[in-house]
Amino acid sequence: MNWRLTDNGVMERMIEEDGKLHVQRSMGNLESLFDQNKAEADLLNDQSGIGRSNRLVGRIDMVTAEGWSRECGAAIGTAEFAAYCKKKIMDGDFSKFRVEGN
Repeated sequence: MNWRLTDNGVMERMIEEDGKLHVQRSMGNLESLFDQNKAEADLLNDQSGIGRSNRLVGRIDMVTAEGWSRECGAAIGTAEFAAYCKKKIMDGDFSKFRVEGN
């Protein structure tokens, strides 16, 4: 089956194999998300200390959020999920999701 683009920007396709339905999901190009994170970092750096205690840590795409939700066992939007995301974003492997500020 062909890939289709959902309303929230996720590419998905469904494949039936051995009587089971498999759903494959993928985000397209994440460069725009990474560009937004960089722009946010530039804005934070320009504001030098304003609202530092409540600053944005980062942004992730929906497919990554779904995977991390399964990994940590918490629903998206819960405090436990947010803490897990913050830990993952601060890891060097996912640094492009991070909004860097001073």
